[in-house]
Amino acid sequence: MADNLNESYDNLKKTIEGLGSPIDRILESIEDMANEADKLNAAFVAGRVRLDEMNDAVAKSAAGIIRLGGDIGDISSTIIGIADGSRRSVIATEDQVTKLYAAYKVLGIESETLVENFAEVGIETSQIGTNLEHSIEYIQSLGLNAKTVMGDVNRNMSLMNRFNFADGVGGLTKMAAQASMLRFDMSATKDFAEKVIDPEGAISMASAFQRLGLSVGQLGDPFALMNDSINDPGALQDSLIKATKQFTQFDEKTKTFKINPQGILTLREMAKETGINYDQLTKTALAAADLDKRLSVINPQLNFEKPEDKEFLANMATMGEGGEYVVNLKNDKTGDINKIKLSEITNEELAALRKQQAEAPKTLEDIQTKQLNVQENINRTISSNVAKGTFGIAGASVIRGNYTGADRISRAVSSSVDKAVPESAAIIEKVNDSIEKMSALFLAKDSNKISAEDFSKKLASLEDTILKDANSLGEKGMEAFKDIIAESSKKVTGSSGIEKEFRSLSQEILSATGKPVTATEHLKKKAEEEKSLSYADIIGRKSESPKEKAAGLSTSSGTSTSKTKVEFGEFKIVIDTPPGTTLTQQQLNAIFNNDKFKQYVVSLTNQSSTENKGSGVVTY
Repeated sequence: MADNLNESYDNLKKTIEGLGSPIDRILESIEDMANEADKLNAAFVAGRVRLDEMNDAVAKSAAGIIRLGGDIGDISSTIIGIADGSRRSVIATEDQVTKLYAAYKVLGIESETLVENFAEVGIETSQIGTNLEHSIEYIQSLGLNAKTVMGDVNRNMSLMNRFNFADGVGGLTKMAAQASMLRFDMSATKDFAEKVIDPEGAISMASAFQRLGLSVGQLGDPFALMNDSINDPGALQDSLIKATKQFTQFDEKTKTFKINPQGILTLREMAKETGINYDQLTKTALAAADLDKRLSVINPQLNFEKPEDKEFLANMATMGEGGEYVVNLKNDKTGDINKIKLSEITNEELAALRKQQAEAPKTLEDIQTKQLNVQENINRTISSNVAKGTFGIAGASVIRGNYTGADRISRAVSSSVDKAVPESAAIIEKVNDSIEKMSALFLAKDSNKISAEDFSKKLASLEDTILKDANSLGEKGMEAFKDIIAESSKKVTGSSGIEKEFRSLSQEILSATGKPVTATEHLKKKAEEEKSLSYADIIGRKSESPKEKAAGLSTSSGTSTSKTKVEFGEFKIVIDTPPGTTLTQQQLNAIFNNDKFKQYVVSLTNQSSTENKGSGVVTY
């Protein structure tokens, strides 16, 4: 016991430790969401036009699927199965996905099979879960195995189009439950019904039953046979079963049921007339006799609310020592399992059994979670709660929008290639690489992995890199770059942040002259602007434009000022560099435009007037 507890503790610890940091889990969820959406897109052959909708469906279904014991891959496979089964490009809702995945786990029936079989009898996907849950509840009320019976229901769903079941799937379920309880093959009922559905076949079969002395129920009435074959195949099946059980006997010595000698001959003849296999008839006869015996020993003083309650009690009983039927009942006070003779069950004990039945899980999701062992249940609860948060963020419209926006930008760029320009392939590669990096920045910002300030700095740096890449392409490459950016910008019409940023960048690249502004030109222009400014302008300017500052206008005060020329003595600048290295003009520009250097220059003017001819040394 101690070892099991230690193992459970270790497993729980691993689960918690495996959660990792919240930010990492969010980014993993974004990636998982995107991957599953790509699988859906490929399966639907959707051309990525519904990618955002697919991302949303994955994100919403994640926590529910994980709670049921599945993983992220089960989401796309379930949605694809639903679409394949319905023959439509429908993206299932969160409820439909979790419900049908739970049905698969509980019943072992794939979502595609369920949807297809139900669709063939006119039942929409949204109604499958409800029908299954009602059927399972009925089966459990009889004390039968829901997985086995529902398997029969699913395999014989086509019978609903051949015959008229009063309660729809419920009627078919009742017929399947009876067949399972009495070991009868539903396909045998179907074949027999086909024989008696027309007058000639019904009359011939009724005559055969009368000749064999098997006029049980309505088997000897041709009109009743025809009616039941169309409107109540369950009643037809019941009549066949009753006809077989009269040929059984109970062997007190072996405590078993057997087919009596007369029955062996009669059932062989019955098999010839009905087309039902002899072995099938004998198995059903023995099962029916056994059920009748269990029902016969139940205390007649018991109060049954529904007819199913009596069959439920009989099906809960097993034959114990001495050939007596017993029922297992848990004592809530002691926790012991007591064996009570079926014939001695009281109303109080029956009420206790009913309570157990009433407290059984009713929804497919609840049924499935009850199948998980204690450790797995804890792990799944923790993981699903984490998934609610991480996929909740991953599925937020802003993040989904930026992800699909990045995808649209890349594809817009790829579709804008001028095939006549050899450099186009290189341009596409450079731009798409930059878009991927931009997408990563937006995702990091949206998941709070980087600050807004860092985001702005990195985004500006990335945009400058794109400009530099354009400048390195040569004249033809530059023209191709311009054309591709212009064409792509027209195609990118989404409202996500990354698409807005791309359009803004495109406008910056495509200047008023219609040519891209290169990084070199940008730096040169900036240096020329700042060259004409006073040191006060350089250090103290806020939101004024370069032209306003150059003219000596202050937008903050609304008054004009004259430019001030400041003169001071010579000073020496010493720049230490490693032997054998040189500085480029761009690097020198960066040094002299550095705020540290500017501040030092300004500090020189604050020296006393007697030192206005001094000199200074700056080591950088």
